[in-house]
Amino acid sequence: MKKLFAITFLLLVAVAAHAAKEVTVDGIRYTILGNNTARCAAADKNKLVDVVIPSKITVDGLPYAVTEVEKEGFKGCKNLRSVILPNSVNTIGEAAFWNCKALESAVMPDVCQADISKGSYGYDRYGIFHGCKALKRLRGTTRMYPDYFLLNALFDCSDVPAYNTIISLDDSQRRNATVNSNFADFAVAHIKKPVEEWQRRKMYETMAQWEARVTDANRSRMIEEATAEARAEFIKTFAPMAVKGVLEDYNADYGFYSVFLGELGNVYAAVPADEARNFADNWDKVSIEPVYGILDNSVGILSCSFILGDKTYKSPSSYAEDDFTDIALTIVPLASVREYELAAAKRTEVKEEQRSYDTDIIDIDIPSSDADNSKTFAVIIGNENYQRVAHVDYAMNDARIFAKYCERTLGIPESNIRTYYDATFGDILAAMDDIKNITDAFDGKVNVIFYYAGHGMPDESNRNAFIIPIDATGTQPEACYPLSRLYAQLGELKANSVVAFIDACFSGSLRGDGMLASARGIKIKPRDIPAEGNLVVLSAASGDQTAFPYHEKGHGLFSYYLIKKLNESKGEATLGEIADYVSSNVSQQAVVVNKKPQTPGVKSSAGLGDSWRDFRLLR
Repeated sequence: MKKLFAITFLLLVAVAAHAAKEVTVDGIRYTILGNNTARCAAADKNKLVDVVIPSKITVDGLPYAVTEVEKEGFKGCKNLRSVILPNSVNTIGEAAFWNCKALESAVMPDVCQADISKGSYGYDRYGIFHGCKALKRLRGTTRMYPDYFLLNALFDCSDVPAYNTIISLDDSQRRNATVNSNFADFAVAHIKKPVEEWQRRKMYETMAQWEARVTDANRSRMIEEATAEARAEFIKTFAPMAVKGVLEDYNADYGFYSVFLGELGNVYAAVPADEARNFADNWDKVSIEPVYGILDNSVGILSCSFILGDKTYKSPSSYAEDDFTDIALTIVPLASVREYELAAAKRTEVKEEQRSYDTDIIDIDIPSSDADNSKTFAVIIGNENYQRVAHVDYAMNDARIFAKYCERTLGIPESNIRTYYDATFGDILAAMDDIKNITDAFDGKVNVIFYYAGHGMPDESNRNAFIIPIDATGTQPEACYPLSRLYAQLGELKANSVVAFIDACFSGSLRGDGMLASARGIKIKPRDIPAEGNLVVLSAASGDQTAFPYHEKGHGLFSYYLIKKLNESKGEATLGEIADYVSSNVSQQAVVVNKKPQTPGVKSSAGLGDSWRDFRLLR
């Protein structure tokens, strides 16, 4: 009996010793758990970079399935960049990858639900990816994950594009997880805008030039090029950063190995039978070179090469990419664009005698500046070709030339200059939203220039002033843009300074002689509107005066002397110098040429005092 007990004791000790056995492979520590299973963790947390956990390991000639990731097993691996877990893993310990700050990509098992009631996926601060702020890609079918997996596992992470992951989370749970769009969605976003911008008529382009440039053949070529660029960008963005694979079974009948590549699934390596053992023995020396493409609207492998020494083994077959022809269907058809451009060209046709003028020297000899005025943004609106009321002579020329001075003389980058010609109500709304978004994004550390040339109009019932969009008449205030709203929005901008130039009158007069069709035939003095914030306004006329044109120069009188001062001073003049120059010259020229008074006005917010006079547009 004692002998039997001794034998039993020795067997138990042997089993216990075997169960506690640990091995280290490629910086990963595997702990034998019994039942031919193993748990993995980091052996050296400072050396791991790209980790691929195999589905099984061999210890002393015996196979063990890797089924668990140890609690806090990879916590604090500061250099860990990517990790791939096999489908054999069914348990992931709390805080398994806690605070792996460099971790960018993780491939999860398809089914992993053990011990969820105990929080192995991480509640609150025990999330397995807690603090992994660099995590960009999370992959795995996760069919059995609970709905709270993403919420808790990704606690204190940045937004993570999750592939094929739980999408049933409600809005309150989506703070850390978003579903990645497929290539069709990605391509539309990257193709639609540039192609539609390309096929629009440019500012200085004649109709004949536009029709010669924007042909069906050129459009097709443009779409093909944009699609190719989107494809390359999509692959660059979403293809795995590290390609490591797990070598699986060899099919002797067909002569290939199956290789598991994590989020990309399985690929195959054609290896002759007499080379198969050597290929497996030297698997850690094999480099994998996939050829990526778009398969089923996501990144996939079209073909793959496996290089061992001087030998290259290919995948048995290649896949064909998805067909991208449907993407073009989302872009505005060229026929519709052509119809719009022809209609727009027809609207702008005006008798030659109404527009004939000699180009002035200030339109040609524009001073250049080397200044970097990249923190200044300009919104420029020129409304000339009204659909229901009289045109505003030279308003588009005013806006075009002022935009040139902003770029060349004031050194404002072209991308910072927003120009709107013949703006509708919607265009003005969009312009104001755009400049607000810009100033918010720069946290107010910018300067803003606003310019408007076009019709203004008073509401005869209450004397409120409005800017008139090209598709409005002024008889319906709700279709016009209130000047009070404009001043309020400009004053509320987060900006160091906001300077507005308004070449319009708000008395009901046309630019020149006559009254708007919507006016009663008498001039109205509009209600005064104060300036707020950091806003300074230089306007073309005061009270019930008219803002006159300068026919000889092809400009509005106010705009001409504004631009002329920029020309003469090469943009160096202060705002006070500009205001004095414009006021003096416009007042004199108006009574001499037009025989009527026109006195430009200046207003600024009370908080600025006279400090606005020292403002400079060239900074």
